Amino acid sequence: MRGSLAFVGLLLIGCGGAAAGQPAPAPAPVVPAPAPEPAPQEEPTPVVEEEPPSAAPEFTEGMSVDEAINVVPQGSERANLDMAALAHPISDMKLYEPCGAKPNDHVKIRIAVWDGRAVGIDAVATPTNAKLVECVKEQIRTVQWRDREKSLNTVEFAF
Repeated sequence: MRGSLAFVGLLLIGCGGAAAGQPAPAPAPVVPAPAPEPAPQEEPTPVVEEEPPSAAPEFTEGMSVDEAINVVPQGSERANLDMAALAHPISDMKLYEPCGAKPNDHVKIRIAVWDGRAVGIDAVATPTNAKLVECVKEQIRTVQWRDREKSLNTVEFAF
């Protein structure tokens, strides 16, 4: 049994155990664990901005108001012009004198205005009078609006 104790003693000394009366060895310095690597950051998704339309819409002669509205690309910037300013040049009855409207003729007009000019016109006469309607449209095409916004606005007028 004595040999076993000696073996255990040698084992303790060999493993760093201190023998009785000997100071304990200094603890090994603590080395901090390496800091965890930061999680990879995702690259921000680039923001794709919709570019404004580069060219003015192409309006053709004789368009209706709805056709003119459909030519303007969706998302186009819109400037809402004052209705009184839009109605002013078409509310002067002298404009329609060349058309020879009679007192019982009634005309209802709807106009799409772009950049100071009529680009779409709807007109209806009561009683039906195609010649009067065409004349009214021709007269309106000669009008120049003071506000020249590259934006579509509509105005209605009746006489």
